[in-house]
Amino acid sequence: MRASDKTAPRNATRNASRQLRMYGLGLAVLVPVLAIGLAATPVSAQQSTARDRVLAPAAALLPVSLQNVTMVQEREVRLSHLFAGVTDDKNSVVDHAPLPGERRIYTASHLYALARQHGLDWRPNSPLDKVAIERASVIVPTEEIEREIRDALASQDRFEEIDVDLFNRGVRIHIPTDRPMTMRVEQLSYDARSQRFQATITAPANDPEAQSVQVTGRVYTLVDVPVLARAVLPGAVIQQSDIVWKKVRQVSLAGNIVAQPEEIIGAVTRRPLAPNRPLRTTDLKPNLLITRNDRVTIVAYTANMRLTATGIAMQNGAEGDVVQVTNTASKKTIQGRVIGPNLVEVGTRGQVALN
Repeated sequence: MRASDKTAPRNATRNASRQLRMYGLGLAVLVPVLAIGLAATPVSAQQSTARDRVLAPAAALLPVSLQNVTMVQEREVRLSHLFAGVTDDKNSVVDHAPLPGERRIYTASHLYALARQHGLDWRPNSPLDKVAIERASVIVPTEEIEREIRDALASQDRFEEIDVDLFNRGVRIHIPTDRPMTMRVEQLSYDARSQRFQATITAPANDPEAQSVQVTGRVYTLVDVPVLARAVLPGAVIQQSDIVWKKVRQVSLAGNIVAQPEEIIGAVTRRPLAPNRPLRTTDLKPNLLITRNDRVTIVAYTANMRLTATGIAMQNGAEGDVVQVTNTASKKTIQGRVIGPNLVEVGTRGQVALN
């Protein structure tokens, strides 16, 4: 037997022993690792469960930001009025809206409490964080209040045509934009001696959010006066078609206001006059058909003839005025009525002056 043949079994035995030792070493190393892994598995699950308990609410929070100023139309304040980014399913009602025309401030602490209560991911950056909520409204015009007072007074059958003025014209009544502009006059009282009234105005009428204010003012009686329907220039002769009637406050009429159209028609304007304003006697002058020292025609009528003569006007005269004229032939002075431009009519008694 060769030496190599004798050593082969020993080498095989040696290799097998080496492999067994290596395998045993591997098992020795692997078993603790598996043991550590098996022992660590319950600990990892507990930590994961605890972490999930912490993260689950945070994941459910809705990230939002603050609104600045919000104008609300309704009677409620919702989360979306305070926070931007609120979804419909979380848009809960959190408060009653302010009264129409008023504002409410929500501070940082109040906002934070609302955010925590409703699952919103928001914290104040500063104690100065805030949101202003305003209730949208319209202000009732003063003219509408005066109209309601006027109608209420007229319904008492003590007035015919009146106008009213409020003393406290700065009063403000706010009506929500989603409500009709209606009013109710209450506790109306009137003093005939001073022509003053006092009342309470409630608006909107029959509304649970109605506002009530007290108003005071004065009543004015209206009268009809003739006024010009159009603007006229100086020297214009007023015609009947130029006259219309307008209701004005009686107290505003001075003593020189022209109240009858007969005093206007045929008159001549002294200055430019605007329409729809009462005319004063100083605005007009007679439409002179005869001027003093003008040569005029004197005319007299009988049953069978018409007599004429030439004369000199001694006075100015408008149509219908009685003026004195002197017959240039007889030098006699008579009276006649102006009936046209430079034309004077005398009666039968004046016919002798024509000869």
